[in-house]
Amino acid sequence: MSLTTLNDDVAYLQGVEDKDTGSLIKSEDWNNLVTSVEGIGVALLQYIDENNTRVGNLALELPLLASRVDDIEEGLERLTTNIEPLLNQYVVTMSTAKVNYALGELCEITAEVKSLSGEPITSRPWIDFISTWGQMRVAPGFTSATGASGSSISVRANASGIARVLVKSAHTENLTEVQENQVAAAMETTLSTGGFFFQTIMDAPTPASEPVIEAFQIMTLQYDQVQDSPMQLFLDSYQQYPQFQILPQWNPGIFSSWTSYRAIVVAFAKDDSDPTTPDATKGTSSIQVTFRDWVSPWIGTYVNDFGGFVPGIMSTMSGQIGGAGFAVDLDLVHTVIGNNIDTLGILGRQRYYNGFINAVDQLVVNDPPLYFQDLKQTVKHSVTMQQLQESPGVALRGNQASKTPALTAMTGVSRHAAAAKDVAETTLGTFDALEASNKDLSDKIAAMDSDLRATQQTSTEITTHLSSIGQNVLRINTLDQNSVQSQINLITAQLGQIGVTLNRERS
Repeated sequence: MSLTTLNDDVAYLQGVEDKDTGSLIKSEDWNNLVTSVEGIGVALLQYIDENNTRVGNLALELPLLASRVDDIEEGLERLTTNIEPLLNQYVVTMSTAKVNYALGELCEITAEVKSLSGEPITSRPWIDFISTWGQMRVAPGFTSATGASGSSISVRANASGIARVLVKSAHTENLTEVQENQVAAAMETTLSTGGFFFQTIMDAPTPASEPVIEAFQIMTLQYDQVQDSPMQLFLDSYQQYPQFQILPQWNPGIFSSWTSYRAIVVAFAKDDSDPTTPDATKGTSSIQVTFRDWVSPWIGTYVNDFGGFVPGIMSTMSGQIGGAGFAVDLDLVHTVIGNNIDTLGILGRQRYYNGFINAVDQLVVNDPPLYFQDLKQTVKHSVTMQQLQESPGVALRGNQASKTPALTAMTGVSRHAAAAKDVAETTLGTFDALEASNKDLSDKIAAMDSDLRATQQTSTEITTHLSSIGQNVLRINTLDQNSVQSQINLITAQLGQIGVTLNRERS
């Protein structure tokens, strides 16, 4: 009988049934009952002894356990002190309606600030947003401070711990908020397919896809429709930034695939925006979005669609060029260009210049002047120079003066060419006159040379005769009359020869 038999003893007792008054108990049952009760008693005494032993052991360990509890409490206090600043940190989450956008769309990014326990921060902290690409502005209804470059902005959260910013195309710095919203609205222009413009751009696998052709045609109408319209300013401003700039040598390879720009936007939350207050960032987060560049391939399509300009340009010039002079014809070319580009945007002018060069290549006039081919080359070169001058887009600040090109480079080059041409023609005439004078002088020099040769021969003959006369004079013997007469006769004959020679020379 011990703790090992306790369960059996208890089970036996539970099986003993109640007895009525007068009912006898059998000895066997009584003995079993006594045995079970005794067993239970022994088991209880054994349990008490063992429990007393355990209690004694625990009493011995209790001081050690108390010391350990004290150490734990001290450690807990230190831990609480250390993590208390962390409990004031924020959890910042960022979200947007979609990940991929087309240039011209406005991407709204929402940042939500909560405590570590998940409750909104109602103290209206400030959130600094920084983007690796694009421009940013605050969403309506929020207080903000914009960074100088447009790629950063600080926004104060509302009472629900929420702040919102708009990420836009990097080349829209010169557009106002109203103009940006109008461009974003234009991106939702409905096509014949029933889809929006931006949907067509985002769904098309390449810029050469069939649906994109209609979308580009719709955008061309919007660009040409109204001078200085938001869409015209948006597309023209693309040329203002080296990141996007396309030179007049338009590359057809741009139609093979889309180009996308990835913007990584990072948010840093802190209690205030006061730079004099030492503030550690209490929470941070980031998000990535992409912008598909449809403007570049549209420009390639637009500026090469110049066929509509060519017939009018050729008709105007073919009936007027020729015969009036190089400089006069250049003035006519300048007048034709100036009358046609005054109301065009930057890209519209590029398209017109392409058409003008094409028209000049095809230009034919009746009875063309001698300088006609030189005139065509000068015009093509000067227009190309104007294209290069305007390609970086030095104009576009929203005023009419900047939108009307002065044609300074083209006019200067052309007029210098005209002046050079006139000087060349004058020089050519002078050269012809000099050449004629030189020929006449050469003829006279040749004649003089011939006369000189004849004179030299005559002089030689006369010298010979004079030498002979001198010798005959020396032979005269004054004492001999016959000798004197003979020598005089010889001298007379020689003088006669000299006279014949002189007469021949005179004739």
